[in-house]
Amino acid sequence: MHLITLLALLPLIAGIPTQQQQQQQPFQIQIQNHVNPLKHLSAISPFYIPTQDPTPLPSSCELDRVSLLIRHSSIQGNDDEFEQTMKPFIDKIDSYKKDQRGKLPKKGEWAFLNEWDTPIKEETLEVVSDQGKKDAKFLGKYIREQYDSLFPSKKKTTTKKDKNKTSYKIWTASSPRDIDTAKAYIKGGFPSHQSGDDGEGDGEVVQLVKVPNKAKDWDRSLTPHKACDAFEKVSSLEPANKWLAVYAPKVIERLRGVIPEIADELVDQDILAMQMLCGYETIASGHSHFCKLFTDEEWLDVEYYFDVRFHYMMGYGSPLAAYLGMPWSKTAKHLLAGKDTGGDHPSSHPPKDEYKKGGKLPEPKLPPNATHTQLLHPSFTHRESPAFVAVFLNLFNSTSHPHPASETPPLDHRVDDRAWRTSHLVSFLGHVALERYHCKHDGDYVRAVVNGIQQTMSGCEDGLEGSCKWKTFDKWIDQRAARWGDWESVCEK
Repeated sequence: MHLITLLALLPLIAGIPTQQQQQQQPFQIQIQNHVNPLKHLSAISPFYIPTQDPTPLPSSCELDRVSLLIRHSSIQGNDDEFEQTMKPFIDKIDSYKKDQRGKLPKKGEWAFLNEWDTPIKEETLEVVSDQGKKDAKFLGKYIREQYDSLFPSKKKTTTKKDKNKTSYKIWTASSPRDIDTAKAYIKGGFPSHQSGDDGEGDGEVVQLVKVPNKAKDWDRSLTPHKACDAFEKVSSLEPANKWLAVYAPKVIERLRGVIPEIADELVDQDILAMQMLCGYETIASGHSHFCKLFTDEEWLDVEYYFDVRFHYMMGYGSPLAAYLGMPWSKTAKHLLAGKDTGGDHPSSHPPKDEYKKGGKLPEPKLPPNATHTQLLHPSFTHRESPAFVAVFLNLFNSTSHPHPASETPPLDHRVDDRAWRTSHLVSFLGHVALERYHCKHDGDYVRAVVNGIQQTMSGCEDGLEGSCKWKTFDKWIDQRAARWGDWESVCEK
C-alpha cells in the first residue's frame, strides 16, 4: 500500500523551533527526533499537505466532477480527550507546583514544568484555533488551485440575479467548528465579492449550507454517527489501552532515569496525555515543550495507539462503519452522475421554528445542484466521517478477506507496515475526494483521492492506473448501498 509522503509543516505549526527559539529555550534538548511527531498524532495532527503534487490524472484525461469530504480544521482540544486524559495530568502537575517538597526538576529539559501553564482550557475546547482558520483558508486556495476549472468564474456579475439559478453551495455540519472551518475555506477559495465579509457567501454566486447534526429521521446527514444511537466510542478504549499498557510503562521506566520523583507517580494515561498535549498546545500557541520529550519510537507507538482505537471506533473493526459511510458515498455518486438530486443531498439548515425534534425537515428552499451547474461539491464534517467513508469505499484495506474485514491490529506489538494509518486520513482538514474524469477515446472513470494522493478502492479498480470505470463504480456503489443501507435499523440502540 502506498503511504503518503508528507511535507514538513511551517515552523509555527510543526512544533520545530526556529534557531532563535532554540536559543531562547531554558533547557537543553537531549532527544533528537528524526520524525516529526505532529505527523504521527492521527486526529490531533495539525494540517499538512503532501510533499509531491497531487496524483495527476492519466494523460489525455480531464476532470468532470468532484465530491469532496473535509474534516474541520484544528481545534484547541477535544472534550473527551481533555476530561479522560489531559486534565488529570494537568491537575497532577499543578499539585506538584504547590508541593513544598519540590518534586519538579530545577534544570534540564523538564524544568519548564515549574512555570508551565497549558493553553488547553475548558472554555476553548472544540474551538477552531487562529492557526486552524489560517490553515482552512490556505486549504481553500489549495483546492481552488487543484480544481479551478470546476469553480464558478471569479468575474463580477453585473446582471440581475436569476431566481431560477441556484448558487454554488458549500455544505457544512452545524457544529461551530465545522461552520468556522467552512467560512475560512470559502474566504480562501473565492474572491471577496463572492465569499462575503463573514465567509457565508454572497448568496448569489456562493452559499454556505448548514446541515443539522442530529436529525434522526434523515439519513443524509454529514455526521450520521451523531444521529445513530448505537454508535459509541467507549468500547474502542479497551483495546487501545491494552496497547498503551505495553508501551507506556517502557516510557515511564526511561523517565525514572531523568525525572525519578515524578516518574514514580506517572501512570499510562499521563504518557498519553503529554503526547496529546504536544499536538493541542502546538495548535493553540504554536509550540509545545512536550514535542521534544519523547523518542521516535515513542511517537510511533502513540500513533499506533490511535490507529488501534480508530480501527474499532470508526474503522474496519466497527460493525457500523460501512453503514455510516454509506450516506455520503451514495450522495457523492449521485452528484458525480450530474443527476437531479431529488432531495438526496443535505438541504439548508431550517429555521428553529420550522424544525422540531422528531419532525420532518422542510423541503429546501434552494434544491442542491438543481440546475446541474455545480461541478465541485465540498462538505465539512467531523473526524469520524472520512474514516466511515474510507471503510465503505474499501480504502486502506490490506487484506483479501471479505469486506468489511481488515487485519485486526495486534495489541502486544506495533505493526509498522500497515495500511490503516489514520494520520494519513483523519488529521485536521484531512479530506477524501471522489473524482470523475473523462479520457479521450477511453470513456469515464472515477478514482478516490485522500489528501491529494490516489488510493485504491479495492474491488473497484478496473480503470486506468488503478481507477474504476464509471459504469463499474455506478453499480458497485449501488450494490454496497443495498448491503449497508439499512441505516435506521442498525442505529437502534
